[in-house]
Amino acid sequence: MNAKNNIFLIIAFCIVFSLPCFSFDFKQHFPFKKKQPPQKQKMVETKQEWEIEAENIPLSERKNEVYQEEKSTKKYFQPTPHYVFEKYNYPQGKRQLNIEDVKKNLYSYPYIVADINCHYAAYPRYYYSPDINQISSNFYVEKLDTSKTKTRRILEYDHNQLERKAIIQAGTKEIYPNLFRGLTLVDWSQDSKKLLIKEQVGSTLNGIYKTYLYVHFLGNESKESYTIKLLDLDEAIKNYYLDWEKLQLAKYRYDIEPLGFSAENDNLVIVLSYVYDKNNRKIFLGAWSYNCLNHEIILLSKTKTSFEISANGLILKRSYN
Repeated sequence: MNAKNNIFLIIAFCIVFSLPCFSFDFKQHFPFKKKQPPQKQKMVETKQEWEIEAENIPLSERKNEVYQEEKSTKKYFQPTPHYVFEKYNYPQGKRQLNIEDVKKNLYSYPYIVADINCHYAAYPRYYYSPDINQISSNFYVEKLDTSKTKTRRILEYDHNQLERKAIIQAGTKEIYPNLFRGLTLVDWSQDSKKLLIKEQVGSTLNGIYKTYLYVHFLGNESKESYTIKLLDLDEAIKNYYLDWEKLQLAKYRYDIEPLGFSAENDNLVIVLSYVYDKNNRKIFLGAWSYNCLNHEIILLSKTKTSFEISANGLILKRSYN
C-alpha cells in the first residue's frame, strides 16, 4: 500500500507542477477592452478656431434650425376683463400733463374721452424731442362708430389713423429748448356740443408758466366746427386787479385753473385765478365765469367758494373684478 500511495503522490505532484504549462490565456484569445467615456467636443474659444471648425463642416450638415421654445403644459388662468365707464372730470380740473411719462415713451396718448352719448372721442397727443428737451402736442376730436356698442366704440377706435386733422396745435411748428406746451381736455359740456381745453406752457426744468383756455364748438350739417381762445378772460382778470387793486399781474407769476362747465348753466366756464409768492405758494385771486355765447366775464367770488361743476366726459376703465 505504501508503494501505491507513493506512486499516487508522485503523479499528483507532477500534475500540479505541470498546470502552468497548460494554462489558457483568456486575455490573448478574448482581448476585452475597457469602455471609454465619450469624447466631448472642445469648446471654441477664439474666432480663428471657430472659422476652422466651420470650414470642416460639410454643406449637407449645415442646417439653420429655427429656435423654438419648449411648450409648457401648465395651464394659466386668464380672467375675463370687464369694462366700465367713469366720469373724466373728477377731481374737477385736476387733469394735468405727465411730463415724465411723455419723456419715457417719446410720445403719449392719455385717455380717450367720449361725450356723454359716446358719439365723439376727444384726446391729445404729446410729442417729446430728446435732443432739445421739448414737448409739443396736438388735440383731436373725431366721430365714433355709432353702429357698435358704446364699449366697442372706444375699444376699437384706432389712434393711428392716417387721415386726422388736429383742431389745436401747440408747439409742433416751433423749436424752443426745454419748453413744453401741453394740451389737456378739461371736460365736455352737458349738451355734448362744446369742449373746454387748456394749454399749459412752461419749462421742462422749472414747471408751468402760463395756462390758456380754448372752447371748441362742434359743428353740424349747417355749421362748421370752430375753436375760440379765451384771451379776453386773461385780459379781464389782469385789468381788474390793475384798476381796483393796483396790482400788475404781468410782473408776477400768475396762472388760472379751469374747473369745467357750470352745472347750473351749460354755457358758463368756471375758472379760478392764482398768483405765486416768492416761496412759490399760491395766493387765491378769485373765481370767474366766462359765458361761451356772449363772452361775458363775471367775478363770482374773491374768496374760496365751492361751485357746482358738471362732469360729463366718459373714460373706459378695464377691471378684472
